[in-house]
Amino acid sequence: MTCRRAAATALAAVLAVIALFGLHTASAAQLTLRGAHHLLTSATPCTTTALTAAPGSTSSGRSTTIVFGNVPASCSGTALTLRMYAPDGTPTATTDTAGTATTGSLTVTVPSYATSAIAGAALTLNGWSVPVTWKAPASAATGPVTPGAGTTFTDLTWSQISSSGTQACFSVQVSGAAGTTWRVDLHLDQRPFNGIATADGFQVHSPWYGQVLGSPSNNVLSIGGRTGSSTLAAGEVLTVTVCHYNLPAPQYDASLSYGQTTGAVTGTANYACMTTTVSVSGSPQFYAGWRADIDLRPLADFIRAQGGSTANLRFSAPGNYTLVQQSGTVYRVTPTGWDTWGVRDGSPQSVQVCGQP
Repeated sequence: MTCRRAAATALAAVLAVIALFGLHTASAAQLTLRGAHHLLTSATPCTTTALTAAPGSTSSGRSTTIVFGNVPASCSGTALTLRMYAPDGTPTATTDTAGTATTGSLTVTVPSYATSAIAGAALTLNGWSVPVTWKAPASAATGPVTPGAGTTFTDLTWSQISSSGTQACFSVQVSGAAGTTWRVDLHLDQRPFNGIATADGFQVHSPWYGQVLGSPSNNVLSIGGRTGSSTLAAGEVLTVTVCHYNLPAPQYDASLSYGQTTGAVTGTANYACMTTTVSVSGSPQFYAGWRADIDLRPLADFIRAQGGSTANLRFSAPGNYTLVQQSGTVYRVTPTGWDTWGVRDGSPQSVQVCGQP
């Protein structure tokens, strides 16, 4: 009986230690410690201070390494095990990654993973769970075109980008491990797709067996292979080319930085005009929509100064625009045609607004 009480006391002590220094990630409760390489191999942990963890070198939103920071000298040379977790707490692999700790910055090689799919990591050093603070990548690949699970992108290029913002083509080299089901995801809520809600109009030019995979789901439309041609062979690299020639017109985007300048009024007492130029910063590749709120008081003042009447002054914006009064003498210009819709970094749009008694 005494031996049983001693064994129970020892087991309780071990469980207490594990609980005290347990895995400090949102999903740590799901890490099962089992097998010989999870046995505690020292009387105390080499550190109880949280280590930082982040994806290593990233390409097209994927990485094959995790970099740990703040590893103290006391942990150098200790055996480590690592497991990564998805946002829902599910482990992203069925087995742990093993290695040896080093002081300072520690890079651990792991199977290829999408950086956006990781929300935390569980780490043991010398058999002890060590708290980890996960740092998500600052700019994981989010679109407008991204690789499907297990798929890698290289040489993504765009063409047929018209100033109307209503057509676009892209070509990308797609590769992956043998047997990978290749897929290319189009994020339709982003430029240049401009919020299109249907798969109609998308043309897969290559490979010849490529196709649109059903309808959009959560603003994502996928491109893949037909039955019998949906997986990659060892060393295979596909050139995937997709076009659309009738996309919705781009819309004004409040998240972009717009600028506008208005020139001097020119004309006569019977008809005078002034030109406003609208520029944008933050959309260097694809055309965005735009609008301009313009105070037309200088136009009215000019006509009055020239001896014209402003009692029934009429304003207009010749061309493919609408002109709607906002308040007082402030009017909003909105583009309405293929030649006026788009604006991007380095490609401004100019509109002329005129007034006549």
